[in-house]
Amino acid sequence: METKSEVNVGKFVGRHLSQIKVVSRLLEHELEAAKGNREVPIDRHLVESVLDMLEIFTDDCETVSGTARERGKVETKPVVARLN
Repeated sequence: METKSEVNVGKFVGRHLSQIKVVSRLLEHELEAAKGNREVPIDRHLVESVLDMLEIFTDDCETVSGTARERGKVETKPVVARLN
């Protein structure tokens, strides 16, 4: 039987997978737009936004699951609000 914290982590991750799906579809679109080309041009702002989203997602998952505390190094990163 799962403990309450494990159930909450599962729900948390399930709710936040939409962020990963959006990034996946975006990258698929960029690949399709560059069909036939060996290189895929991606706007720098787009790459920065994708990296920000991935960092927020992984930080949130580590916070909820407690893995950052288990490693003994909880970093407090400054929060940057982006207005896209």
